[in-house]
Amino acid sequence: MPAVAGGITVVENNVEHSFGQQVTFTLEATSDSKISQIYLFFHATDDDGTEKKRVSLEEPGRHVSVRHAHNARVYPLPPFATITFWWQIEDVTGNRLETAPKHFKYTDNRFQWRERSANGITIHWIDGAGDPAYVQTALEVAQTSVENVNAELRTSPPDPLDIFIYDSEHHLEAAMMLSGRDWAGGQARPELGVVLVAVPPEQGYASRLKRYLPHEITHLLTYQLVSAEGYEHVPRWLDEGLATANEQLPTPEYALVLQESYEANHLLPLANLCAPFSPDSHTAALSYAESASVVRFIREQYGADGIRRLLSAYADGASCTSGVEEALGVNFNKLESAWRTSLRPEARWRAWLDQVDVWIGLWLLSLLVAVPMIGGIRRRQSR
Repeated sequence: MPAVAGGITVVENNVEHSFGQQVTFTLEATSDSKISQIYLFFHATDDDGTEKKRVSLEEPGRHVSVRHAHNARVYPLPPFATITFWWQIEDVTGNRLETAPKHFKYTDNRFQWRERSANGITIHWIDGAGDPAYVQTALEVAQTSVENVNAELRTSPPDPLDIFIYDSEHHLEAAMMLSGRDWAGGQARPELGVVLVAVPPEQGYASRLKRYLPHEITHLLTYQLVSAEGYEHVPRWLDEGLATANEQLPTPEYALVLQESYEANHLLPLANLCAPFSPDSHTAALSYAESASVVRFIREQYGADGIRRLLSAYADGASCTSGVEEALGVNFNKLESAWRTSLRPEARWRAWLDQVDVWIGLWLLSLLVAVPMIGGIRRRQSR
């Protein structure tokens, strides 16, 4: 139904886009009086600012057709974001019409996407890439990931949760570059409820899905738990540590780099991991490995409740160091010291003993009981 106000009528109101290139908004309107001014407003999901563009008219008229082309190469839009837009139309007599907001998804329409959904999760994959088993594996890994992560975080996942699987790292890298984003093998857009991963449908795809999807889904659920504002205060070691520790198939390189760095006394100070990680590949790998190790240590010592208390403290604005003391009741440096101590081989041996000491005690007790009994039996036999 066309929008009408004060004699102004909107005949056509459309948008189309070419991902990473251009978004074109078009409007056709009529009025009883000459239309003199037209403004376009648009913004992306969770974007603080709204773009306002005055659309030029060749001359005022009772029937006008205008278009505005947004240059997405110069002013990129968030990939897969929902874009909201509306128009304001004025005529020479002072009548004004503001159209109802319309929405469109800024998808990567360089490709034809297919989709499959279940339990609020939608897997999107490029048409022609991947067989049914590939897609089903992705859906099952995503569902298991949500269940496992939520067992600890106890939050509501985004609904819907959209997962876009590119068939090559090259295609994902190009998408990120076209949208003005840094590229990585997988990305979560927590504010959009979107996960982007590159998993070619070739041998070994299940392993990559089990590594990438739980990692990125953890970021989304952490964001859901602490809110947009709180997420900004979560230190990188906790955010990435949780995501890495939740991978269903751990990255073997991380265990190796952690062990080598510990033995060489080259571990990174935990305080260094409060901020974004270094772009250097070795340092970044060690940062992820240490963060995951610290999170596992906190889980062992303080349980899932300790993790939630930490996230709550940071969501309330605690600093990287004060959040630990507030949530866990231990000094930040003492936590780091205790974690480093846990990495010693003898500490791991003691941890094993702690797990079996009850059984050892029962075994020793059985010996104490059995020895006198055996002695008594032998004495009776000697008679």
